[in-house]
Amino acid sequence: MKKIIFAFTLAAALMGTAAMAQQPQQGHHDCPHHQQKVDQPRPEMAPQTAPCQGQPGDKECCHQQGQPGHHQHCHHDGHCSQDAFRPHGQAIVTLFEHLGATNTADGWTQNGFQMERAYLGYKYMFDPHWTATIIFDAAEAATTGIEHVFVKNAFVQYKEHGLTVAAGIIPTSHAWLSEKYWGLRYVARSMFDLYGFGQVADLGFNVKYDFTPWLSADVSMLNGEGFRKIQLDNHYLYALGLDIRPFEHFDIRVYGDILTHDTNAVNVSRDNLADTAVNQVARKNLHFFVGYDHRYFRIGAEYNMRFAHDFVQGNNATGLSVYAVGKINPKLNLFCRYDRGVSSDNDLLGTVFQYANDGQNVYAGVDFHVNKMVAVSPAIQYHITPNNTTSLYAYLSCKVNL
Repeated sequence: MKKIIFAFTLAAALMGTAAMAQQPQQGHHDCPHHQQKVDQPRPEMAPQTAPCQGQPGDKECCHQQGQPGHHQHCHHDGHCSQDAFRPHGQAIVTLFEHLGATNTADGWTQNGFQMERAYLGYKYMFDPHWTATIIFDAAEAATTGIEHVFVKNAFVQYKEHGLTVAAGIIPTSHAWLSEKYWGLRYVARSMFDLYGFGQVADLGFNVKYDFTPWLSADVSMLNGEGFRKIQLDNHYLYALGLDIRPFEHFDIRVYGDILTHDTNAVNVSRDNLADTAVNQVARKNLHFFVGYDHRYFRIGAEYNMRFAHDFVQGNNATGLSVYAVGKINPKLNLFCRYDRGVSSDNDLLGTVFQYANDGQNVYAGVDFHVNKMVAVSPAIQYHITPNNTTSLYAYLSCKVNL
């Protein structure tokens, strides 16, 4: 209960401060450089830059990323004048659809249509620094096939002078950079999410600071169980991330977190263990990513490690994902990706810890943007289990982003 009270108290305090800050602001800011951005994997991570609305023919009109609603004009001294800000909002509507069939040893099995995701939400900007976002996530349960609706995001955010603070049900910072480089979430989720190495959203807060254009760091304190399990317990996840850009177009991210164990809770799946100390250790994650974004292609590689899965010492797992996207033209991309998940022997228990996502996956396909709102992707997925049985999934994915 303390976590729920804490999150909503903090959110209410931030919202109150934002309401008091709704005054027109004037000032001078350095003109940011225009940079080409890769596709955004999640709607809550979409760019916040609004088209510059200077006078027609003003060739030096510039954007100020993260502050839509500003009308700016670059001066010869390298600064931008800023007109009065007007509070405004933006609807968020994103749909992921699939049509596919699976081929196994028994032949082709028609799976038909599937609605992978439906994001519905709204984002409101009170002033140049304060925003509030709420997004609902409708998805089909894998076991029952019934659609469930969750509050995926409900947070307020403050951003100014390199400092970003978000509180509520927020997007996690675990693998935001690898998700941005992959950029094809409507085709397949990123490895860390698909294989269960982390959550894409959780209850808590995050603080990020950009020390220089090439170095930033972030810290988080979260519920630790994702946006689908906002429950009362004594678990807390503490996370630290570091982003480095040693040179242009090349990015590195190092991330680690620790999820404390609730010593008062009973782990049903492990409650028969004689050695309770083995069953009461903290769970840890490590994540490493490197990526290069070229004009004609982008490549990325992420490596995930999990220690003490289910809070059981020795239940360790690793995951590797390597992908490449070729930029044929502004509307057409080719992509391929290789994933591998491996679990280790649990020597303490004398058993083999079989992680649910052990095995290998190969993805390949085409990403075609019909227009700014619709993208389609014919693709295949080839799966190899730890027992070397195989299956092939051919499918057509569609993304609608209004």
